[in-house]
Amino acid sequence: MKRTVPQLVVAGSVLVVLLCAVTASGAHTHRPTVASLAGVVTDASGTPQIGAMVELLGPGATLVAREFTNAQGFYRFTRIDPGRYAVKAVAANYLPSLKQNLHIGAITVVNMTVHTVYDLMQWAPAPRRIRPATDDDWAWTLRSAESRPLLRWQDDGSPLVVSDGSAETSKTGQHRLRMRAAVTAATPRFADGGEQASIVAEQRTGSSRAVAMSVAQDLDDSGLVEAMLGFRQDLGTSGYAPRSIRTVASMLSAPEVGTAGQQGLQAISARSWESMQLLESLDAEVGSDQVFARLANGSQSGSSLIQALPFASVTLHRGSGALEYRLATARPEDNSASEAMPEAWLPVFNDQNGQLGIEHGLHQELGWSTSAGPARMLLVVYGDSIDNPTLEAAGRLTGNGGMGQWMLVDQASGILRGAGSGYSTTGVLAQLESELPGGNHVRLSYATGNALVMPAESGPADIVTILRGSQSRHAQMYSLALAGTMDGTGTHWRASYRWQPEATVTEVAPFAVDASEPYLNVYIRQPLTGTHEGGDCNVEVLVDMRNLLAQGYQPFLTTDGSRLFFAQSQRMFLGGLAFNF
Repeated sequence: MKRTVPQLVVAGSVLVVLLCAVTASGAHTHRPTVASLAGVVTDASGTPQIGAMVELLGPGATLVAREFTNAQGFYRFTRIDPGRYAVKAVAANYLPSLKQNLHIGAITVVNMTVHTVYDLMQWAPAPRRIRPATDDDWAWTLRSAESRPLLRWQDDGSPLVVSDGSAETSKTGQHRLRMRAAVTAATPRFADGGEQASIVAEQRTGSSRAVAMSVAQDLDDSGLVEAMLGFRQDLGTSGYAPRSIRTVASMLSAPEVGTAGQQGLQAISARSWESMQLLESLDAEVGSDQVFARLANGSQSGSSLIQALPFASVTLHRGSGALEYRLATARPEDNSASEAMPEAWLPVFNDQNGQLGIEHGLHQELGWSTSAGPARMLLVVYGDSIDNPTLEAAGRLTGNGGMGQWMLVDQASGILRGAGSGYSTTGVLAQLESELPGGNHVRLSYATGNALVMPAESGPADIVTILRGSQSRHAQMYSLALAGTMDGTGTHWRASYRWQPEATVTEVAPFAVDASEPYLNVYIRQPLTGTHEGGDCNVEVLVDMRNLLAQGYQPFLTTDGSRLFFAQSQRMFLGGLAFNF
């Protein structure tokens, strides 16, 4: 059919209009005039949160809109201007969650996850230690991948979880729960009863989140409870490497510990520190222990203390070697304890002139370490100025000679702690560690420096005279430690012997990390069934013996008839069962 010119003009006009419409439609797809936002609010286990408040925040955290989730945890914002926003979710019994710098377009989905404090706990390893690769302690190490939640504080002082919004939808993954429960019976130690139940748990959601807990409680009527929580906050990349702030909080409640008229030790220690890399081969760590402790006097508070104990280290790496400067002001309650337990983070408490005190001072060291093949060597030159050094004794009070006024007494274990004369010392510490055939390890240690000695009294003496009679004397320390796993049986074992003169009642080089316990010690962990790495329950027998030969005891008779035995390390036997899931 033949078309006229007017018909062609009309057809061309229609084509132009259609092209404009298509172009406008395409432009609208990329630049919407109206945007919408929807999503689901869940907890760390994926349970939808009903009635959670979701706020849409504009520049300067201004409130743009507010909605509440339905029975399925679903929320929706409609007819909002496209742009960059922050989304905040608040649910009862959870920390608020915030996603920032989100680009909201035509149809945007942002799922939110609210967390409890336990969800944020990230295991914070202690400063670098020289440990055998076959560490016998159960691995309580929490990891976190991309989109790790950060814990920040709002202007009103309340915490909230912050994510950069890089992952707008949660990743699916297997929920992994690891748990270790143990029941043990042991010779009582200071603030640590004989029969105890402990639990350490770790839960992972996929590869991006972990939850953990560590609690130990005596099974007798002493009421002793220990617990530890920790979290880690990444601050992003600055300079040559990521920076992070870490915090570990430990708690101790020991109702049987006290002085005369002040019974019940309650202590909280919060360690916070920042790790950073200053240059490509230079990193640093700076932090402090904030300690609050008190003795309760019935319904009233007895003596109390609040103390800050700073520490720092700077390490220069050079090939296979490293040069490190370290500063510390306190040492842990148990330097050989697993880092998953509270005693690895609590300071050493004692009595100071009739009041609750802490062993503290100033420790500085300059160390050099290097490795060659399976061997590693460490050489340290140190200087210590120790105030209020702890003298520990085993015994029972049989009279009213005022001992409770000068020593911190644990009625449950019969362990007493007083303060000796402060002293200063310089010394050297050398360690050589190597791997042996079969995956076993050996470590040799040697140290020189001053330690306290307590000359024997010719007759009965009052406790003040005994404590103030302690003197600083130069001594040497030798140590041999072996560790490994037996083929076939899977037995994990560790044995060590640390010698120094038996007249010494404190350790040479007390601030040394990874130092063996004094005298002969044996640790055995024997698997009986299953393998927890494969997901089955694994039952283990635990045996821990310290100062097996009962060496280093210095006996004293007090004027009130009490017999006390001072020593660097009290003899201890521990046995029990552990269940790994």
